[in-house]
Amino acid sequence: MIVLPSAPLRNSNTASVYVNTVFTEEECDRILASLEESKWEEAMIGGHQGKGVFTIERDFRSNFQQTVPVDETGFPLNRIAQEISAANSHLWRFDLAGFVDDDQPWVMNYCRTGDHNDWHVDLGQSATASRKLGFSLQLTEGEEYEGGDLGFHRIEKQRRELTKKGTLIVFPSFWLHRVAPMTEGARKVVVGWVHGPSFR
Repeated sequence: MIVLPSAPLRNSNTASVYVNTVFTEEECDRILASLEESKWEEAMIGGHQGKGVFTIERDFRSNFQQTVPVDETGFPLNRIAQEISAANSHLWRFDLAGFVDDDQPWVMNYCRTGDHNDWHVDLGQSATASRKLGFSLQLTEGEEYEGGDLGFHRIEKQRRELTKKGTLIVFPSFWLHRVAPMTEGARKVVVGWVHGPSFR
């Protein structure tokens, strides 16, 4: 016979999306200035062709990416990690380990009409199997582009709240989300994941 607890432990914050302006406009410009035009590559998705395989599939995802330049002090990832650690202690209380070498954060560039990332979750196979929290750091001001909005399934957020330059958005890696198609301008964000042991 299976005995179930009479009062399951539930965290009402599990479905939270954390939003806070963490970086100044000058700091965002510093990150943008460190990017190299020659390093942009077409973004890929994983999990559709088998374990650990990433492919270009523009019907599902269309944008450019390059790895995040990190300076000798650890900027900007050290600041992001500190903020996520504090948010996690208050909200999700997941067991976290940090960033991992084989799934480093990226700068994403949505610069073409129609660039998008269809509805998906970030938790997957191989290197993505240990993702606990995803994040998006807004490097461009929302007034500089149209479309391209980050959206969450059944969690309502105002566009201005999510698109202010310097804003860090953190959410569970298993939560369904998307980037809507771009219609005008360009949107650049730092995107990455904090890893940890399996959910249990």
